[in-house]
Amino acid sequence: MITLITVRRAIISDEAQVFKLFSRLTSRQRTDKYRVDQKTGHEVFRKIIDNPTLGVILVALEDDMILGVISLSYPVAIRCSGPYARIEEYIVDEENRGKGIGGMLLDAAISEAIGMGCFDLQVNNPSDLGRPLYLKRNFEEGGDYMRLKL
Repeated sequence: MITLITVRRAIISDEAQVFKLFSRLTSRQRTDKYRVDQKTGHEVFRKIIDNPTLGVILVALEDDMILGVISLSYPVAIRCSGPYARIEEYIVDEENRGKGIGGMLLDAAISEAIGMGCFDLQVNNPSDLGRPLYLKRNFEEGGDYMRLKL
């Protein structure tokens, strides 16, 4: 049986599954003073869900299982005459890579950023796994970041 993978905005009841994926991401991150307390992370998750002007959390699902997450923040800058979007977290479950989930999430993030009237979409320090997806969607290299003019 073929199941359909869908992408939608995260809701509060997605929190446990989202943080299960994030735990894989954060376990590889620094363990110094810049590591974020997960309690605070949960509070921020809820704040973003409650106030979409701060950003968006998108999830890719298959049979109610979250297989991937991408989150955006919406900083405001004078040089952009308003908001731009920045990818903050972006992860696809290792066992489900190669199904096009990363591309679906990135396409949905681009649509969200356009819908918010953002000047561009940026990602800092893109991973080696993500870089081909960004290049395929015409992101431009900017040193330690990549950006897409919207």
